Amino acid sequence: MSNMSKRVWHSGPPPSQGWWPASVHRDPTALRWRSASGWSGVARRGDSLEEVAYIATTLAYSDIEWTDRPASWPKRSRT
Repeated sequence: MSNMSKRVWHSGPPPSQGWWPASVHRDPTALRWRSASGWSGVARRGDSLEEVAYIATTLAYSDIEWTDRPASWPKRSRT
């Protein structure tokens, strides 16, 4: 992997609320909702809408890091 494509992980809150690739183990497939209260549990591709809605309301208590949203996400999701 070249340095230009290497994923950078950050601690602390991201620049905005919303869904972010965020993980304890730097797993870019782990998606979490960031609210003013903190990070949610993990949602993954294939989870039902009901599961994702519930996950977004749960709070995770760990040292979670986040990374930039993928370029494939809708433009409106970028901060």
